[in-house]
Amino acid sequence: MQKWVVICWAVLAVVGADVCPDGGLCKEGETCCNSPENGYGCCRYENAECCDDHIHCCPAGTVCNKALSGCINTTLTIPWVKRTPADQPKLCKSFRMIKAYESQEDDNICPDLSRCPAEFSCLKGLTKFGCCPLTQGISCPDGKHCCPEGHDCSSDSRACIKKEIVVTVLCSDGVSECPDGTTCCETTEGKWACCPLPKAVCCADKIHCCSEGTTCDVEHSKCIHSSTKKEMPMWAKLPARVRAAWENQKEVPVEAVNNTGTENAPKGTTANLLPPSANDVPCDDTSACPDGTTCCKTQEGGWACCPMPEAVCCEDFIHCCPKGKKCNLEAQTCEDGLISVPWAKKVPAIIKQKVEVKDVPCDDTSACPDGTTCCKTQEGGWACCPMPEAVCCEDFIHCCPKGKKCNLEAQTCEDGLISVPWAKKVPAIIKQKVEVKDVPCDDTSACPDGTTCCKTQEGGWACCPMPEAVCCEDFIHCCPKGKKCNLEAQTCEDGLISVPWAKKVPAIIKQKVEVKDVPCDDTSACPDGTTCCKTQEGGWACCPMPEAVCCEDFIHCCPKGKKCNLEAQTCEDGLISVPWAKKVPAIIKQKVEVKDVPCDDTSACPDGTTCCKTQEGGWACCPMPEAVCCEDFIHCCPKGKKCNLEAQTCEDGLISVPWAKKVPAIIKQKVEVKDVPCDDTSACPDGTTCCKTQEGGWACCPMPEAVCCEDFIHCCPKGKKCNLEAQTCEDGLTSVPWAKKVPAIIKQKVEVKDVPCDDASACPDGTTCCKTQEGGWACCPMPEAVCCEDFIHCCPKGKKCNLEAQTCEDGLISVPWAKKVPAIIKQKVEVKDVPCDDTSACPDGTTCCKTQEGGWACCPMPEAVCCEDFIHCCPKGKKCNLEAQTCEDGLISVPWAKKVPAIIKQKVEVKDVPCDDTSACPDGTTCCKTQEGGWACCPMPEAVCCEDFIHCCPKGKKCNLEAQTCEDGLISVPWAKKVPAIIKQKVEVKDVPCDDTSACPDGTTCCKTQEGGWACCPMPEAVCCEDFIHCCPKGKKCNLEAQTCEDGLTSVPWAKKVPAIIKQKVEVKDVPCDDTSACPDGTTCCKTQEGGWACCPMPEAVCCEDFIHCCPKGKKCNLEAQTCEDGLISVPWAKKVPAIIKQKVEVKDVPCDDTSACPDGTTCCKTQEGGWACCPMPEAVCCEDFIHCCPKGKKCNLEAQTCEDGLTSVPWAKKVPAIIKQKVEEKKVPCDHTAACPDNTTCCKTKEGRWACCRMPEAVCCNDHKHCCPNGTTCDQTSMSCNGPSGSTPMLQKVPAFTTGAPTTVQPTTESPTTSSKAEEEDKEEEGMISCDAHTSCPQLTTCCYMKKFEKWGCCPLPEAVCCEDGSHCCPKQYKCDNSRTSCIKGEVVIPWYTKIPAITSDEAEPSSVQCEGANQCPEQTSCCKLFTGEWGCCPLKNAVCCPDKEHCCPQGYTCDILSRSCQKLIMMQLERVPLTPVYLLEPEPQLSPTKHKDIKCDDKTDCGHDETCCRTSATSWGCCPSPNAVCCSDMKHCCPTGYTCTKEGSCIQNSKLYWPNWHVFLANKKRALIV
Repeated sequence: MQKWVVICWAVLAVVGADVCPDGGLCKEGETCCNSPENGYGCCRYENAECCDDHIHCCPAGTVCNKALSGCINTTLTIPWVKRTPADQPKLCKSFRMIKAYESQEDDNICPDLSRCPAEFSCLKGLTKFGCCPLTQGISCPDGKHCCPEGHDCSSDSRACIKKEIVVTVLCSDGVSECPDGTTCCETTEGKWACCPLPKAVCCADKIHCCSEGTTCDVEHSKCIHSSTKKEMPMWAKLPARVRAAWENQKEVPVEAVNNTGTENAPKGTTANLLPPSANDVPCDDTSACPDGTTCCKTQEGGWACCPMPEAVCCEDFIHCCPKGKKCNLEAQTCEDGLISVPWAKKVPAIIKQKVEVKDVPCDDTSACPDGTTCCKTQEGGWACCPMPEAVCCEDFIHCCPKGKKCNLEAQTCEDGLISVPWAKKVPAIIKQKVEVKDVPCDDTSACPDGTTCCKTQEGGWACCPMPEAVCCEDFIHCCPKGKKCNLEAQTCEDGLISVPWAKKVPAIIKQKVEVKDVPCDDTSACPDGTTCCKTQEGGWACCPMPEAVCCEDFIHCCPKGKKCNLEAQTCEDGLISVPWAKKVPAIIKQKVEVKDVPCDDTSACPDGTTCCKTQEGGWACCPMPEAVCCEDFIHCCPKGKKCNLEAQTCEDGLISVPWAKKVPAIIKQKVEVKDVPCDDTSACPDGTTCCKTQEGGWACCPMPEAVCCEDFIHCCPKGKKCNLEAQTCEDGLTSVPWAKKVPAIIKQKVEVKDVPCDDASACPDGTTCCKTQEGGWACCPMPEAVCCEDFIHCCPKGKKCNLEAQTCEDGLISVPWAKKVPAIIKQKVEVKDVPCDDTSACPDGTTCCKTQEGGWACCPMPEAVCCEDFIHCCPKGKKCNLEAQTCEDGLISVPWAKKVPAIIKQKVEVKDVPCDDTSACPDGTTCCKTQEGGWACCPMPEAVCCEDFIHCCPKGKKCNLEAQTCEDGLISVPWAKKVPAIIKQKVEVKDVPCDDTSACPDGTTCCKTQEGGWACCPMPEAVCCEDFIHCCPKGKKCNLEAQTCEDGLTSVPWAKKVPAIIKQKVEVKDVPCDDTSACPDGTTCCKTQEGGWACCPMPEAVCCEDFIHCCPKGKKCNLEAQTCEDGLISVPWAKKVPAIIKQKVEVKDVPCDDTSACPDGTTCCKTQEGGWACCPMPEAVCCEDFIHCCPKGKKCNLEAQTCEDGLTSVPWAKKVPAIIKQKVEEKKVPCDHTAACPDNTTCCKTKEGRWACCRMPEAVCCNDHKHCCPNGTTCDQTSMSCNGPSGSTPMLQKVPAFTTGAPTTVQPTTESPTTSSKAEEEDKEEEGMISCDAHTSCPQLTTCCYMKKFEKWGCCPLPEAVCCEDGSHCCPKQYKCDNSRTSCIKGEVVIPWYTKIPAITSDEAEPSSVQCEGANQCPEQTSCCKLFTGEWGCCPLKNAVCCPDKEHCCPQGYTCDILSRSCQKLIMMQLERVPLTPVYLLEPEPQLSPTKHKDIKCDDKTDCGHDETCCRTSATSWGCCPSPNAVCCSDMKHCCPTGYTCTKEGSCIQNSKLYWPNWHVFLANKKRALIV
């Protein structure tokens, strides 16, 4: 326990010091504040609040507010202060030692056997040992304190002084040394001297030296730079210091300088880290200079050493000169009338240790080093002039040597003989723990001793840094005693000399003192020695002078006895003019009784002010007693003066002063309001006048019985008239600004007595109801007012609205008009509107007008004229002038009104104008076709629909598309924009049929698109343009170049067609291209580059040679211009779209060989691979690159990649793969008895002697045994090309031949295989197999499809299926393969496509079974499906759909829906659902040899007869059902014949011819799937 008590005392001893955590020191009463970037700083307040910006701090009891940059609490706001850096002195507080104590474990044992804590050190005190709270400390002389090792204790043992090391340069003799930064040089006497330059060159005369990099020119006493040859003066050397004998006993590493007296640079010397020598020249008690130097003051007030004995210290505090010379500051030399030498730069003095500091005391808190002079700073503190008994200059920054005068203008020190630069003072030393004896300014502020208290503009105190100083009238500066402030010149003068004035610094704020302020009123006060003055805001400000004169501008004040000159902004007394002072806010007293000047029952002004009305009708406070309130409601003048509104001054015939700005009055709480009632809902404060506003409400004129101006914004004093033009109030004698009114007070819980406008709206009493552009009501703020035709303004009774001048006139006077405000909406009233139609209405007194959107808008006038722009309207009897945007009647032109949306009625029967069976327009509009082929509504009855499909015109006008107007030969009006029509629901669609699959809405025209489909031109009987995108009205022609429709008279924009409607379940009547493809009706079949068919979207069109585009009938394709021309007009060509693939058609192709064919109308061409490709032109020319082809009669130009005939050049076509025939016998070109090549190839030998196949018939085999060339060309192995009459083509590489001993790659044919006998073929057909080729077959009701990936045949589990081009999938009959979506599509029905499975290639396949893969088979009338185990299972449905979950299947034509566990199919637009069917697993069986009657193998152990069916009797046993292809019942006991269904009762129900193409019959019968 004792140990912890000791440790706690030790911690308290350390914490009690004013030491920041980083070792920095703050003054007593200050607070350490941390900054992440700069360590700790000091806040001048005790227990201060450190602000988050890490720069400022606030006093205790306040919080930092960044927004205000101040310190706030509940009562006041003061500026925050900036932190000062913590002192990092060489003097730090010593540590108090604690008493040692008796033994305890783990303690340090002192020599007297007492103990100290483990982390303390035992130190000898005066009589016994004590414990120092440092691990390594030294004991101070008082025996009570200790310091860290490496420090010395101060004389009072209260501080620790860090030992400093002095650095010197030891010369070669070992006893002479020079200050660091100098160079040892030998003298003529053989001694050593110091050159005041580092690494200097010692000259041969042994008197001078030069700087590094120069050479000595002794003859001319110059130093010459080695490179620039610049000449500089030589330097004189100083005597070196000779070390005492005791100093040489110290171990100092020395490298002697071998200086022989010749001109060479000294070798490097080693600095000595030595304490100050006892033989130094003492500068003061803390500093010394080496022997042989001279102490000189620095600008910082410290000491520097001039490297010469008895030297002359120059006045710039930086340099010095040898004894007997004078410093020439201008030339920067030392002169004696004979020779001029460079001056020397002083070096820092040596700081003495263990010496008592004896400073020159400035006051009780500050001191300057010995040999300096204390001078006041502009901040009121102390600075040190680095000279003894110096003259402190009047600018508070500089000082001059004793006997000289400060020349502030020249910034020099002069004595009539010589002028030297002045010195800059440095901060004084702040004494610690001293009693502060300041010059008290008042009870709260003080200035440091030797300064003078001066008032500031803020009313506080500032300190003039001079005793008994003269405080200048600008409250910022001050002058020395006996001088006067010259504010104009900003100097201090006494008739002899003019010096700069000093700037005052803030006074010291005393804490915990009783405040004795000058009371302004019960709530505010000013500091002692100031004067309370009223502010423009009506509060108090403090003039920083006692008994001051408060200026009329409420901002400034003047000293006692002077007058404020507002124009010059000075204070004058007839003799001198001084700047005026700015007042500062007064102090707000707390907890005082407020005694204000009452304005009315709700507002008051501070005592000594005057209540004045504001433009808002409230009260403001004029900061003067019994003041005159100006007519502008913003300013006021002193008592006895008049407001000059024009000059913005207050005048009395003698003097003109600025006027004062009023401030808001104080709002009283809990007082009875006694207002001037305007009406039952509004009131104005007492002493104001109620005036109507433009909004129809009330505003308050801040004058009693005032005149309300006609602009509804301003008012004038009683007896004056409003001059609206000059914006003044006049009475024939004087003109004053008018006042601005403020909103009136809204009374609550009062009965509203308004002027009713209609059943839904009303205006306040004393106003007039006027219609607005929106069709509602607005209130004119005058009784019986005249409502202007612009629906925005109104005029007083008896005046007329002048819309052009925006004034109200009566022939005598013109006044601004008033702006109306919204009317009051009544609640719970019966609405009586003007009905527009069954769904919309307008307020009473308005007129229904159609909008551009086809709805209704309300013209805010009864029986108004609706303008043709659908936006504006005019009063009854006027016409709309659209160009001038006015309403005219031949006499007067007024602005038109803007309509507002009509009211939408609810729960009303809609009676629209029907457009067709699906769309309608509101009543009073006209149906017009849109570019999309739908309907839009023109917001006018019986309107004219413009040809651009966007706009429309009024009845009787024509659309001028170029001017975008509607014209009738007399007037031109803007056209209207149509809005979308209303879509009717549940109506019968009556469209214009395009063909059996597409239709367009009624009133449109069917036009072909570039894709060969249909688009709808949004006009009846329209002309379809040749670009397949646009169309023109009936009777006009399409101008493709101008993109317009023309008829020789007018040109209108063309319309854009929109997609036609796709009909469902209609019979397709297409234009047949061949037996497999067709194009929609009204199009033309054209061949594509791929050899298929594309559809040109025009009837009897011309197919262009690029196989991509086509032209209208009678035009020619211009491939270069990409247009269609006929000698008269050039139109863009059309792009063809893919043709429709027909199903169930007999293919009649152009045979290439026995295995390949091309579509009808194409040409077979060989490919580089030796196969066949199809050129999409009949009798085409096959190009030598094996990729392209040209039309008949043209030649291939391989270089230009074109087809030419000497007249024209067209792009060549790209060939597409040929069609692989099925069921054909393979005919190969035999090479010998072991190898063969495909038909139309050539056998060529390889280097190895084997056979390879050149992919051309009768080709030329090249000698490199790798390539071959076409017949009729020669091999050029150098260029690897084939040279022929038509050019050079690349060689082809041969491919290996295949041997004839194994089956070759099988291609499909349409012929019966010759290798099979007729009996075998009949057997296969009897056994239900479809032959793909001689070796491959698929089950009945499937489709043979060639699988490109596996290069063999696969079976699509659908009869007459469509084989997809990807070679892996197929689709049901009448569906198309969609490669992009991996789907089968038919109209709008999209189903997943079917994945084919490899067919059986074995000749011994079970004829009655569905072969799955390898040895896997499924029974007849089933489908093979993969299970999730990877095995093959059998779906008991013929041609079933295998579901993705690999457990179930669905009937043909259905889609698996795993989530609902059902099969779905859309029948007659209704979704039919059937349950999913599970897939079952058959045991694999070995492949059987061909036989007509072989047993059915159930598993390896069980067989059933060929006319029986295997059925499970348990999970591990089989039974035979005595019926072929029977149905095994789920009870594992019964079975039913094929075509029957098992029931739960053990019976069989016959199905209605149960096969899945008639699945809907089964659904109608039982609605159940089979359960296996």
